[in-house]
Amino acid sequence: MRFFRILSAMALLLVAGQVAAYEMGDTVENFTLPHLTGGDVSLHDHLGEIIVLNFFTTWCPGCNEEAAHLENDIWQVYGTDNVTVIAVDIQELQPLVAGWAAAQGVTYSIWMAPDWTLFDQFPQSAGIPYNVILDQNLVIRYASIGFDLNAVTGMIDTLIDEGRVPVTAASWGGIKALYY
Repeated sequence: MRFFRILSAMALLLVAGQVAAYEMGDTVENFTLPHLTGGDVSLHDHLGEIIVLNFFTTWCPGCNEEAAHLENDIWQVYGTDNVTVIAVDIQELQPLVAGWAAAQGVTYSIWMAPDWTLFDQFPQSAGIPYNVILDQNLVIRYASIGFDLNAVTGMIDTLIDEGRVPVTAASWGGIKALYY
């Protein structure tokens, strides 16, 4: 009887999918994928930046809707604040994705995942579009199915504020001593 319970539990795990390797607050290990325009790119290339990591496919209606937000409301607004958008296309051919990116007017970085393995490692990754925000140290600070512009920009603003060096008042004498 115990054998059948174990077998049933294993079958449930297989049906439910792989257990995520990462949880909220975990540091994401480096990974390397092909870039849409050629060559390989690594997550560590963006160490020190706030990363909006977006998993998508071209056939996903929600992914198509959020592409404009990722471009106009995230990349174009925050790109100069050490924030980058990396969209990871899952298991599609490069010419298809290149055509999609051109039609969408996307200028942020698109990486090509050969399968769902990377996607499955993230917390709550049960559907697409799926977004993860990594802080400057590659720690998962946000993960969500779908796209909530207010939640994403709120987290980005929080991370930008956390990374700022506080400005303190200085006396004129202290400043003067530096130059004279």
